[in-house]
Amino acid sequence: MVVNRVCGMCQGGCQVNVTVEDGKIVKVEPDKDSPKGRLCIRGALTPQLLYSEDRLTYPLIREGKRGEGRFRRATWDEAYEYAAELIRKTMDKYGERAMASYQGRGVLGMPVGRILSNNQKPCLMKRLGSPNDFNAASICNMASSTVTPVTTSGLNTRMMVQDIPNSDYIFSWGKNPVTDDGPQMAIKSIKAAKERGAKLVVIDPRKNGIGEMADLWVPVIPGADGALALAMLKLIIDSERYDKEFVRDYTRGFEDFKTYLGTLSMEQLSKWCGVSEEMIAQVTDIFCSTEKISLVAYTGLEYQLSAIQNNRAIFTLWAITGKLDVEGGIYLNCQNVPTFSPKELPTENKPIGLDEFPLFYKFIGGGQFCRFPRAVLEDDPYAVRGLILAGGSPVLTFPDSKKWREVYEKLECFIVSDRYPTEDSRYADVVFPACTVFETYKPVMGADGKITLIEPVIEPVGESRDDVLILSGIAKKLGVGDDYPGSEEELKEWLCQMIPPYAGDFATGGKQAPRVYQKYKTGGLRADGQPGFPTPSGKFEICSVLLEENGFTPYPEYRDIRSIPELNRPEFPFTMTTGARSMHRMGVFGANLPGVAKAEPYPYMDLDPEDAEELGIKDGDWAKVTTPFGTGTFKTRVCGMARHCIHIPHGGGSEYMPEAWRIGNVNELTSLDYNDPITGFVTMKSVPCRVEKSEMTMEKSI
Repeated sequence: MVVNRVCGMCQGGCQVNVTVEDGKIVKVEPDKDSPKGRLCIRGALTPQLLYSEDRLTYPLIREGKRGEGRFRRATWDEAYEYAAELIRKTMDKYGERAMASYQGRGVLGMPVGRILSNNQKPCLMKRLGSPNDFNAASICNMASSTVTPVTTSGLNTRMMVQDIPNSDYIFSWGKNPVTDDGPQMAIKSIKAAKERGAKLVVIDPRKNGIGEMADLWVPVIPGADGALALAMLKLIIDSERYDKEFVRDYTRGFEDFKTYLGTLSMEQLSKWCGVSEEMIAQVTDIFCSTEKISLVAYTGLEYQLSAIQNNRAIFTLWAITGKLDVEGGIYLNCQNVPTFSPKELPTENKPIGLDEFPLFYKFIGGGQFCRFPRAVLEDDPYAVRGLILAGGSPVLTFPDSKKWREVYEKLECFIVSDRYPTEDSRYADVVFPACTVFETYKPVMGADGKITLIEPVIEPVGESRDDVLILSGIAKKLGVGDDYPGSEEELKEWLCQMIPPYAGDFATGGKQAPRVYQKYKTGGLRADGQPGFPTPSGKFEICSVLLEENGFTPYPEYRDIRSIPELNRPEFPFTMTTGARSMHRMGVFGANLPGVAKAEPYPYMDLDPEDAEELGIKDGDWAKVTTPFGTGTFKTRVCGMARHCIHIPHGGGSEYMPEAWRIGNVNELTSLDYNDPITGFVTMKSVPCRVEKSEMTMEKSI
């Protein structure tokens, strides 16, 4: 039997054909008839991965010390009872807010989010009396998809369409569609545009991937994208190559921003971003040559010292040069959008991170998980000793793995739900076996707004269960889950409960309405029907009202990582970036799998050829990398990189990985303590470092 489904090995959304024999998946192939048909190595290895001996297939209770990874098999009821007992003891000893939950990338977009972090109904933590329900928004996507566009245009990126098919130029800025998009829809669109004559400009420290397709590659220093954007804006404004009517009628704060730009020299901006003044002028001339320029950007710009302001500078570039809501530019695929209403800050029972990053709370209604370690290790702002972790691995995805291990050792209640053993689960008290997407029901909303369920491809492997049922079982033992599903039939009914479609979308499905351009002139964007943008001022906010009211500089202001004295040291002349995605791995999911580790045997350090020659390092040599926070040794790949910059992938550091990945943990070279002040996002993409040749040797171990 062959069934057509979305691949169940991650949330990439690739369409595949799955061959099932005797109730087991025996083959997965790309659906060649679908534009989303694609298969990565993880999908191809589905039969081996699903039925691997390493798969979690029954509940586990810890027997050894935390971190030893020694467990015994338990029944479901025993595991539920023990988990509930640990939660009660923790809350009785330290108070309800001593418990926290975190859902990671592994369950992104899955229904369990309705239990772990639901703004419509109280989630599990809030039912227990704790404000500490966290998710991957603390480290991914939220800054670029919501905070940046809302504080400029009043919209979010879900409402924006990059009109690549009609673009004269495509600017790929801090995003690599070759590696970070499951079905690779963006790269297909870019290739088609190039075939008809469009040009591609790639602004990225790395040339690998999308940069190799570029008509012009602009190798910017990691974290200094804001300096480049400001340099372009300075040239544009000084030469009056901006849309004067738009600036006059539809922007707020242009003159204040212009004054700020006047304090910056091109020489300084060029030095910060590592791009010559000549190349900056070349890029700016291209940018001003047409309105038909689309922007391909994503999370690569989030993890910087002035991340939000850097992003806002880029959005301002598009706005003041007439590239918003036009054919070939950024089309605003929305209408009648209400102005964003910040969430009110609680005065009592505050979540972790609220006092330091209050504006982040106003956007997501929650705290900042990067401050969880302080709460556990220092009781700051109060003691936290319990964590429920679903589909995530903070120890390997957040900076400073050593600190996270210290956190886990100090916890008195640690419950994990996942599909495979993780470095985090080695420290857990209870580990629950969760299903993959191949083994669960998937709710889909039709054009009529009704939800239907797509049947699982196979029955759950072993005793594994849907994450919803796992968390529901814990909640019921605690007496707070009466309305959660307790059986498969109840789960199906629960999944079909109506989820309102997003009010800002043109349509909830079916045929899309004809495009209407420059809606800000006619009142089509705002809910009140007035011309302008759905912002507090009604204009595109170069100077943001929300930022100003919350004590931040209202216009895009750049801060260089070396403006921090302790990081501006001569012994760290290079800049390290990390966190870029891989074609083979999904974060930490991959290097722990023999088939994937064989395809990507090392966490390579990418190094520019000229830098390699100066350092006496050859392709394949081992190199020692030192930052203010730690030291690591990595195998070198000499390739296209910005000068005096390196890239090292994250995802290593687990005892379940081969040696090269086990010791190759770049997160040991990063810190939780340096953050974008608006969102709290960590600055792991811009870390001063030193690179030296190492005499280390190692054979591939897979």
